[in-house]
Formats: sequence, C-alpha cells, structure tokens
Amino acid sequence: MLLLALSDAHIPDREKDVPAKFKKLLSVPDKISQVVLLGNCTKSLSFLQFVNGISTNVVIVRGEFDNGTIATTKKSHEDIPINTIIKQGNFRIGCCNGYTVVPKSDPLSLLTLARQLDVDIVLWGGTHNVEAYTLEGKFFINPGSCTGAFSTDWVVQDRDLVSENSTEAKGDNAQEDEKQEKGQSAQPQQDHEQDGKTASATENEDNVSQESPVQPGDASADPANDGKDSSDDDSDIDPADINGGCVPSFCLLDIQGSTCTLYIYTYVDQEVKVDKVVYRKDT
Repeated sequence: MLLLALSDAHIPDREKDVPAKFKKLLSVPDKISQVVLLGNCTKSLSFLQFVNGISTNVVIVRGEFDNGTIATTKKSHEDIPINTIIKQGNFRIGCCNGYTVVPKSDPLSLLTLARQLDVDIVLWGGTHNVEAYTLEGKFFINPGSCTGAFSTDWVVQDRDLVSENSTEAKGDNAQEDEKQEKGQSAQPQQDHEQDGKTASATENEDNVSQESPVQPGDASADPANDGKDSSDDDSDIDPADINGGCVPSFCLLDIQGSTCTLYIYTYVDQEVKVDKVVYRKDT
C-alpha cells in the first residue's frame, strides 16, 4: 500500500499552493491508500479538499501554527492530536510535527519518542527540510515542506550587511597589526648586523609600496580574481543556502509486509527529482 506524507504547507500564510507538477503526480485516483498531514496544513480549505481528493483516509497531527481543532464530516470541532500512531503492514508508524521535541529534531530525542510510542517508523515535520535515516533499527522520515514555505528557524542575513561587517573586521585587524609592528620597531636592537638587515628590509618594503600601491577594492589585490568583479562570486552561491532552503518536497511510502520503500520527491529547478530508500524491519 502507498502512504503519502505531507507537512508544513503554510497555505495561505507563507505560500499560495503546492507546485503544479506535484499536484499532477498526486492527482491519480485510487492509488494512494492513506495521507498523513504532519502539521501546519489545516488553514487552507482548498488544500484540504485537494488532500481529500487523493485519499479519504487522512490522518492529521497538530503543528506549531495549527488551531487545536478542525471541522470534519463527523464533528464541527474535532481535536487535532499532537502525536498519533498508525499501523500499515508489519509496521507501527508514529506521527508528529516535532515542535514538541526538545531539542528540535534532535535524533536522540526522536529516538526517545519512538521508544515511548513503541513504533518502528517515525514521521515528523516542522523543519521544512527533508530527511531520512535509520537509528538503532528505527526509521526516521521528515518529508520537508510540500510547498517550499520558508521556516522561521533559519536566520536570513543580508549580503550587504555581511559584507560591511567583514570589511569592518578586516579594518580592525589591520589596525591591530599596525600597532604590533610599531611596538616591535620601537624595541632596542641587540645585534648591529640584524639592524642592517631590518633597515634594508624596511627600505625594500617602502619601495614596493611606492611603486605599486594597493587600494581597497582593487581587483589586482587578489590574484585569483583576474580583474573580475567581486559580485560575480555571489552568482555561485545557491539561493537555497541563503534563505534556508525553500525546496518543495514530500515522501511516499510503499509498505509491503516488513519492507518499506521510501520515495523522496523534491522540486528543484522546475523539475521533480526522486530518490529511493529501502528499509527492512528487523524480525
């Protein structure tokens, strides 16, 4: 059977919708048996309708930004649990958003939760970063954010501010080096021959500095630059490394008996990429 894990949609607060290519992949009727929403997915009616179109068997756990209740076909106000356990094949699967795990997403803390719930697989969200690993025979899966919504856990820094701070730090270091050089030149020399060498070296340095002064920001100061503008280096930095990722992703679990085949879907450069991980339960 196929189990779909979605998390951290944050619609409409942070993102408008799931990527269209994800929707096309998931809009195949009667293929997915169950959907698990791992938090921060309940504020958009259109998103919930889309999920119900995938499968009517939907399990929801509460995220950090979810309300405590949700309207269902059975009740007008049904409580959303923080943790829940589902059974598929020979597996017990624990589900949570992870914001109650301290430290957040810490492997040992998640392992403790897995032992408390007595489960084989832990599905958790809250980090917006897709992960999959095994620890002491248990399988831990984080599907990331299905919309690529930003996370408030990441610190977003302005490049200009970082550059200014770096320049100021270099200036302070240069002043300290200059003070140290002055202090060393003020000390009495013990060897007359060493005085001659020092004076000669000083004259050579003065001649070099007069012949080829280096100005701040001069491209020639860095041989590796070859006259290239420093702004060219910024083009090599992946925006995902600056703004904290924002890569849409979800996970699909194919469970057959004691074998779980995990498919990790990510949306990168307008294309869907798939990775596969196989986990077998110890019998």
